[in-house]
Amino acid sequence: MIGPNSSGKTTLLKILDGIFNPERGNVFLGEKDMQRLSRAEIARQIAVVPQEMEFPFSFTVGEIVLMGRSPYLGRFGWEKKKDLDIAREGMVLTDVLDLERRAFFELIQGEKQRVLMARALAQEPEIILLDEPTSHLDINHQVELNELIRRLNDERGLTVLNISHDLNFAAEYSHRMVLLHRGTIFAVGRPAEVLTEENIRRVYETTVLVEKNPLSGAPRVTPIGRIKEGKRQEKRTIHVICGAGSGMDSARRLLLRGYRVSMGVLNIGDTDHKMGKTLGLTMALEEPFAPISGKAYAQNQELIAEADLIVVEKFLVGRGNLLNLKAAIEGLRKGKRVVVIENDLEYDFTGGDAKGCYQTLKEGGAVFVPDHSRLLEEVDQGLS
Repeated sequence: MIGPNSSGKTTLLKILDGIFNPERGNVFLGEKDMQRLSRAEIARQIAVVPQEMEFPFSFTVGEIVLMGRSPYLGRFGWEKKKDLDIAREGMVLTDVLDLERRAFFELIQGEKQRVLMARALAQEPEIILLDEPTSHLDINHQVELNELIRRLNDERGLTVLNISHDLNFAAEYSHRMVLLHRGTIFAVGRPAEVLTEENIRRVYETTVLVEKNPLSGAPRVTPIGRIKEGKRQEKRTIHVICGAGSGMDSARRLLLRGYRVSMGVLNIGDTDHKMGKTLGLTMALEEPFAPISGKAYAQNQELIAEADLIVVEKFLVGRGNLLNLKAAIEGLRKGKRVVVIENDLEYDFTGGDAKGCYQTLKEGGAVFVPDHSRLLEEVDQGLS
């Protein structure tokens, strides 16, 4: 379940757990109305991992996790060996067994989050409700926890509802997604059906690029940001020579800085082309996987002629796109200011011709910078 802040995610989760009663309608657990179930009956089927939880007494981690067994013990029941074994298994699965004797309040937030997850697993629920369970975890434990959740879903049939602000993690680990907006369901379906550029633009009020993760096939969301059209008209045009995703960072930074941006030559369908299409940028284009033709080269030259400054991104150079470097050289000779992000040409597929082009740019007066922060400084200075 995804959505902006205050869209209703946590409220809905509390309704599903029976903590809040709905103003209208009913919530059923199986065939039973939840308002007629005791908390113990609900807790034997539903476990919740909240964003944060503090305890008023100095409980140890082991004691906190054992609280997950309370729905099965009765008011004055004592834990048996089975309960201890189940609690310990939960601690092993969430990597907190070594913290068993530590006081809960001494833990850092990420450790507390994993302890609460272990407590939820100790309930042996059929359904688990997670309210941003990885928000305080490092990337290693984020991956481990998501892998654990998926394994429990596959092997034990555990139903999982996971609230997340990380759209990419949500896309990787979810079968279905619900996108909330202002207290209503805006979209529901498979991740590829929900995580579209249009849906995100309308709900989150920001521009993103949505692609397929090349390894998993899941949607991958890259933020681009809010571009203010009025501000862009006040400044100059930057033409970015790039390809295969190399221009995404510089184009985004320049747009947010207030510059107008054009790009080329790009192969249709590559990452830079998709981003440029999303932002409505003017681009010189070539067919997918095809070398730069005379027509595309001429289009690139027209954009260079209209630009106030040329940026040459760091990209892989082969025979098919060597004309992009030659276009920058021609622009330099015609008096255009050119800023080049240094390229060590670790992979040069031109037999040394690309190296020669970079040398020509340097000798001709192009400015070479090591990274994007310096790029912005040079662009601002060059056009001030």
